[in-house]
Amino acid sequence: MKYVLADLVRVRTLRKDRLERELLKAKERLAEAERQVPIREKELADYEKWLDEEIDRQYAKLIGKQVRQDVVTDFAATIRTLRGRVPEYVKRVQDAKADVCRAEEELQKKYAEVEQANRDLEKLLAHRSEWEAEQAKLEEMSGDKELEESVRLQAQGESVAGDGGTEGE
Repeated sequence: MKYVLADLVRVRTLRKDRLERELLKAKERLAEAERQVPIREKELADYEKWLDEEIDRQYAKLIGKQVRQDVVTDFAATIRTLRGRVPEYVKRVQDAKADVCRAEEELQKKYAEVEQANRDLEKLLAHRSEWEAEQAKLEEMSGDKELEESVRLQAQGESVAGDGGTEGE
């Protein structure tokens, strides 16, 4: 006899498998997010280093020379523009770190979902085992009753045959 909740077992197994695949993807997203943080930090450090060197180069071009005021003003504007890009790099680092936090939270959520799916499936499998044992007992009892009935009918048949022989004498 087919287990009455076999379809539910199948659905829960599929759900557990899907959640385990999602868990693996969440682990991959976390690993990728973690790889991005040092990349973004290096980009920031490289830009800051380049910026310092660029300012020094530009300043070296101007130092010791007589220059017009508009050249100095342009130099100052260029420096402000270049320094104004630093917050963009800082934001990229912060965003990368925030991505790591979100990925860690998502991973924890997926772990919890997989654990719950495993518990749900285990409960159902335990129920199936109990149900199968109960079905086996019922079948055994049914077989015993059939055997008892056939023995009873056979005994009745013998007694009827035996009674019939004595009546004819």
